[in-house]
Amino acid sequence: MKKGFTLAEVLITIGVIGVIAMLTMPVLTDNYKKRVLTTQLQKAHAELSQAGTTALAAEMSDDFRKLKVLKNGTFVEKFVKGTGSVSFANSYVRYDCPDCGTINTSQLFRGYNYYCKKLSMGASFCVNKNGDGFLDVNSTKLPNMLGRDMFMIGFGKDGTIGDYDHYLRSVIRANWDLDASHR
Repeated sequence: MKKGFTLAEVLITIGVIGVIAMLTMPVLTDNYKKRVLTTQLQKAHAELSQAGTTALAAEMSDDFRKLKVLKNGTFVEKFVKGTGSVSFANSYVRYDCPDCGTINTSQLFRGYNYYCKKLSMGASFCVNKNGDGFLDVNSTKLPNMLGRDMFMIGFGKDGTIGDYDHYLRSVIRANWDLDASHR
């Protein structure tokens, strides 16, 4: 008598494995996407903080918001590493905010002149003369949700990214875990 599996047993086993894989794949891909966004946010945060502290040292100042390069709009050109410029007003029709719904980009930029650049690591960044800015860690790729891949940021007196946005602040305090910041 020969020992082995019947065709029915093999098909049932393959079917069970397929169902388990189908249930776990979305979770794995979501976790991967969140880790990618978190890593991009860390890199952009470090890159912008370095640009701020470098500008502060170059002008030998003790207050980032009083820098000449910030007031005349040359901070982005001189200190932010990047590949050309980006215009949020042209790149985004709208963005989504979990707390405030959908907002037109024109509302976001109303009344301010923003100087924008695509960072060397791929994020899009804009800053105004007050040191307040806007960061999209994955540039024009979706989901374009505030707190997920888009953040309002502000430079502190020391030239580093400050706790301007409550989402960014909660991501930083949650040790860069996007899921923990939304709990």
